[in-house]
Amino acid sequence: MSLDLLRRGMKISHLRLLAELAKHSRLTDAALALGTTQPAASRLISEIERITEAEIYVRSGRGIELTDAGRKLAERCVRILQEFADAGRDIEQHKSGQSGHVSIGSVTGPAIEYILPALRHIRLSYPGITISVEVSPSRELAAMLEDGRLDFSLSRVPVDEDPSRFEERPLLREPACLIGRADHPLTRLAAPIPAEALLGFDWVLPPVGTPIRATAEQALRDKALALPTRVLTTSSFLFTLATIQRTNAIAPVARSVAESFSSGPRSSGGTLVILKSALDLSVEPYSFLTRKGQVLTPVAQLVGREVLRAVTGTDNQLG
Repeated sequence: MSLDLLRRGMKISHLRLLAELAKHSRLTDAALALGTTQPAASRLISEIERITEAEIYVRSGRGIELTDAGRKLAERCVRILQEFADAGRDIEQHKSGQSGHVSIGSVTGPAIEYILPALRHIRLSYPGITISVEVSPSRELAAMLEDGRLDFSLSRVPVDEDPSRFEERPLLREPACLIGRADHPLTRLAAPIPAEALLGFDWVLPPVGTPIRATAEQALRDKALALPTRVLTTSSFLFTLATIQRTNAIAPVARSVAESFSSGPRSSGGTLVILKSALDLSVEPYSFLTRKGQVLTPVAQLVGREVLRAVTGTDNQLG
């Protein structure tokens, strides 16, 4: 039957002494490392032998030497104390935001331009933090924020949503542009491509009411032009890219997204080009959004500050 060392009186002070004796052959040195006296250490080791009902050490010419039983016990004490130290570190990291999980939402442009580089830094500096990223239209992100599936998002309050439900920190306008496939007929025209020429092709647009679509439609109205009549509507960015690559359709997207997917050789995805048109496209500012009255966890505050630093280039405080 195994000894129940805790019930018999084994304490942290006993474990600490045994852990030090695994490193020191003199009881005086072990006592010094613990910040106690040699008589107090002698009393502790006597208590250990009483509790374990085993000989823990023998005296030698160099001081003391742990027996086989003492050495095995000391090795376990080292591991147990390390677990305590790790537990303390876990708690401190949680309190300071250095570990835990964060759920981020973002519209496509800021996700690629700012969140992606911020995540690279976070993964290197804070390996204890896990992060999930939802890239969706603002309407979907707002719903996820409200029901607690996101800690924060880089997005916009939908026009038909009550803005008082959110804490909103406005950030940047989102430059946009039109894209087409690399050998699109419009690329043969001198830049800037006349806006009228754009209407001769199919357009791929997100649903009515989304900021990028509203921006493109308003830019056409500003030039007294009709809206596109041949429109494929989709909320899928991946489907938009696939359509642009394989047809003569064109689409408005965030400029940061266009630059990411239009650079490099075709084998690396550079099958798209930015169409340098006469349409000036700039989407309304997006914001750092949280729920009204929400208190971010320490880890969400840390990640939020890193994301805001990537966007603004300055340190930002989050409560």
